[in-house]
Amino acid sequence: MPATFPTARLTRFTILAVTGATALSLAACGTSNNTKPTAASPTTSNPTSSPPSASAKGKDWVSGLIDSVSGNTIQVTQRSGAATVDFTPSTDVSEITPAQLTDVTAGSCVIVRPDRESASNNGITARAVRVSPAVDGKCSQPKQPAGASTTAPAPQPGAPTAYRQLRGQVASVAGNTITVNSTDPSDSSSQTNVTVTDTTKYTKQATTDAQALAQGKCIAARGTKDNGGTLQATSITVQQADNGNCPQPGGRRHHH
Repeated sequence: MPATFPTARLTRFTILAVTGATALSLAACGTSNNTKPTAASPTTSNPTSSPPSASAKGKDWVSGLIDSVSGNTIQVTQRSGAATVDFTPSTDVSEITPAQLTDVTAGSCVIVRPDRESASNNGITARAVRVSPAVDGKCSQPKQPAGASTTAPAPQPGAPTAYRQLRGQVASVAGNTITVNSTDPSDSSSQTNVTVTDTTKYTKQATTDAQALAQGKCIAARGTKDNGGTLQATSITVQQADNGNCPQPGGRRHHH
């Protein structure tokens, strides 16, 4: 029996030594594994550089009611909440005011919003007409996505008529018919007869200056939002509110 005691102690010592060596080996592996994320961590900062470029195309919008104008800064209440718009002397400012059929003359530019289901091979019936002066005898056309059209298409048999705005230059006005020449993004020209009725609404848009920017008016500003969320406006359009309501995309009005 006394001879077995040292052997047992030796065996226990050997086990402890092996266990300690194994633990050190695992610790060393763990340390080497932990260094890998540190080496890769610089790559995680790359995505933070992408958000500023997201609004670099100048296609951000702010639309709502002007709460205040201080210097070159406009505070706006939108349907989605408050917004800030900054402008400069180079910002294009225009104002929309009420008009009538006599304001629509040959050579002027128009944007026609047709009644739904009004388009036909013979033309369209206008729900609203906005007129503006031509610039150097021409009417500007907005950039359209591929396949888009600025004219109201003829209806397809058995299918509802598309509802699209018509932009172009007035060729003539005769009675309740406005003839509009338009050009699509592919430079293809066409002529459309627009019928107006007693319910057709008219507005006119003209260039103005910053004096037109005032509390209580409706604003639609376009530009690029900076990192603080402020819209740096390249163009601003204002118009009088209708009992505190401002136009929204699609013809709806924003109630305040």
